[in-house]
Amino acid sequence: MAIPSFFYSDLKRTVTVIDLDPGEASHAVKARRLRPGDAVRVFNGDGLSANGVLQSVERRAVSLELHRFEEHSRLNQAISVAVAIPKGDRQKVLIDVLTQLGVFEIIPLRCERSVTKSSKNTVEKWQRIAIEACKQSQNPWLPKIQEEHSLEGLMTKSDRAFYYADASGEPIIDLKNKEPDSLLATIIVGPEGGFSSKEFIELEKKSIFSFRLGPYILRTEAAAIAAVAAFIR
Repeated sequence: MAIPSFFYSDLKRTVTVIDLDPGEASHAVKARRLRPGDAVRVFNGDGLSANGVLQSVERRAVSLELHRFEEHSRLNQAISVAVAIPKGDRQKVLIDVLTQLGVFEIIPLRCERSVTKSSKNTVEKWQRIAIEACKQSQNPWLPKIQEEHSLEGLMTKSDRAFYYADASGEPIIDLKNKEPDSLLATIIVGPEGGFSSKEFIELEKKSIFSFRLGPYILRTEAAAIAAVAAFIR
């Protein structure tokens, strides 16, 4: 059974005793029902984790003694996902599974046919979901949740190789052989209504590779998850 895991953004090797923030402390006491002496794990979302033991436990105050720090490397391939925002609870599925798969970055994508728009709470909401997914999956790397980008704005980034999901594209297995190791691979997944004619022209102007995932039309979150799973080495 996995050791209970908690997020502590200020974790450093030089600190051996910490107090969890009230939200994490409440989760430890109410949901996990932990007691003094129980073993736990904390992580900072930036590749550093530490095992520890609960020293004191109150309703919203939990103190930990830390030992055995560990630096974790990222996955071999850094993967970024720019994805149209799905409806309602499907956002939770999207962020939860992409975090479990270890993506580097998640970018809400604004498209002409997007049904759901980004709000001022989108980044904060997705960040909370990602933290919970890291705790569940023991992933020590929190994905970077970016502000919403338009397709045109996204493609001004020069530090990456772009790929987009389209039914007329190459099989994704063949596409992996064209993957440049020196760049961040950014997978673009549009809304379920597809990209507009204007957006397709923009993608073609940039000579971006397109890939297909199979014979059927996938929901936005399913397409993003399937593409990342195929790209992971």
